Amino acid sequence: MNRKIAGIALIISTIVFQLACGSLIRREGETKTAPHFKPGFNLFSPEQDVEIGRDSAQKISKKAPLLRDEATVAYVRQLGARLAAKASGYKFPYKFEVLAIKEINAFALPGGFIYINAGAIAAAKNEGELAGVIAHEISHVALRHGTNQASKAYIAQAGLDILSALGGGDSTDIGQIMGAIGGMGANVVFLKMSRTAETESDLEGARIMAEAGYDPRDMANFFKTLEADERKNPPEFLSDHPNPGNRVEAIKEVLPALSVSAKPIRETEEFNRVKSRLAGLSSSKTMARVASDGSRVSSRPDLPSETFAEYAAKDGSFSIERPDNWDALEADSSNVILAPRGAYGRMNDSVMVTHGIFIGAIYVNADTLEEANRMFVEQQLKANPDFRVTRLSQPVKFGDREGFATIVSGSSTVTGVTEIDTIYTAVTNDGRLFYLVTIAPEDEFSAYKPVFERIIAAIRLS
Repeated sequence: MNRKIAGIALIISTIVFQLACGSLIRREGETKTAPHFKPGFNLFSPEQDVEIGRDSAQKISKKAPLLRDEATVAYVRQLGARLAAKASGYKFPYKFEVLAIKEINAFALPGGFIYINAGAIAAAKNEGELAGVIAHEISHVALRHGTNQASKAYIAQAGLDILSALGGGDSTDIGQIMGAIGGMGANVVFLKMSRTAETESDLEGARIMAEAGYDPRDMANFFKTLEADERKNPPEFLSDHPNPGNRVEAIKEVLPALSVSAKPIRETEEFNRVKSRLAGLSSSKTMARVASDGSRVSSRPDLPSETFAEYAAKDGSFSIERPDNWDALEADSSNVILAPRGAYGRMNDSVMVTHGIFIGAIYVNADTLEEANRMFVEQQLKANPDFRVTRLSQPVKFGDREGFATIVSGSSTVTGVTEIDTIYTAVTNDGRLFYLVTIAPEDEFSAYKPVFERIIAAIRLS
């Protein structure tokens, strides 16, 4: 299509939208027709939508905390695929992910990359309401709202004259446009939708829901719940998806034009099982690794590898086996932190760890192991004032060596979630206190416990 014609389409886009909405206004005696929208002005091709979305999705996957629960993710993907099959327009390769974030939100990138916060699943009362959230995001993709926003932003910045320059080739230069509006990382252009885009996605989403066997009123009910809570604590969904005004009424108004099933899908065992898995998380901080100042410091690290590698202290005081995807942060020749990437970082000139172990050998001014153990545990509690002893010191063995194990727990200063630490102590041949502290969040402890047990079983003291 000639790019100059596309420029005219931009100028009259408001008029086009009004005409498109004309079918929603029923004059007396007329039959209501289902809402139908077409993608607006766009400098990009649908294939370029996919390219842009894929690039942004790769960046998000490196930073955002993806939910590591196969059953929940599989359920959302199955539900998403059922709804996406009813989407109009270009057949995008829709892909659905769940983020381990407690806030109620969802968003869509160009090309079909859709993210649902676990908090949104927890907030939905039934599968119909969750289907409404997903159908709304699918509609943003199908109507190409993200790249429509980017196109408008570029024209506003470069002026209409740029259309003639772009018209010389068969395809838009993605780099030129994205560079002008802030680069591929400028996802705010894709995610902050206009009220017009919200209206279109509400009504197109209602159509998708009806054709997939759901009742669009469940979408309206979800919005009604969010709006009721808006004054107390505005959900992120409403800030990213501004209310176009009377959205609940608008959805109900188009119902007579839709083929809504007499027995729509609403309550399902699959939804109830998934909601049970997320029970309690929507009101806690265990879904998102959030620091006490509100900033996200890291996502959940990769689970420990099943392949182990040997690690030996440089001074020969001990050797152990550790997962081969854990890094060794050496303080000196006999003290080290072993932790997966994403589980450690620097804060206030200290190295903070959320998953892994501290291990080493130090000199302690004590006459017995029992006294040295007590002093070491007290030192750890003093350094972490929110922690308490949850199991008193008990005798354990490291091979033929006597030792102690003490369990402490408390709120992590890094993540705000409850952390469980087990402190092990013994004596090395040269009279130093050997210590090993295992660290894991309470909600992930079961995944790390067998790893810690394998590490402890393989300890060799000098």
